[in-house]
Amino acid sequence: MIRVRDLVVGFGDRIILDHLSLDILRGEILGFVGTSGGGKSVLTRTILGLVPKRSGHVEVFGHDIDTLSEAERSAMERRWGVLFQQGALFSSLTVKQNIQFPLRENLKLSQRMMDDIAYAKIEMVGL
Repeated sequence: MIRVRDLVVGFGDRIILDHLSLDILRGEILGFVGTSGGGKSVLTRTILGLVPKRSGHVEVFGHDIDTLSEAERSAMERRWGVLFQQGALFSSLTVKQNIQFPLRENLKLSQRMMDDIAYAKIEMVGL
């Protein structure tokens, strides 16, 4: 679960998110819809810890992201996936290689295990 409470984010004098609270349940698929500049990407990046917040709390998997050690944060980041509207696929790689890229970068898995995971994910989406 992701829990956001009283989140305030701003740049300079401009407040982008003003005391926002929200819960995202485990397994829930969520899309943020709104006008350009409405704070959708800022919210996502703040939850991920990529944009600093002025105040409020963000918990992911029951842990306050501000209190995690680097090792704990790294372990948590391996458990989530985010897709921004600008795709992050490498056009020079195959679908299988794109799936395996984060596995290779973040986990110490055998090539066979990465192949099995990639084929399972490809089958899951019907490709």
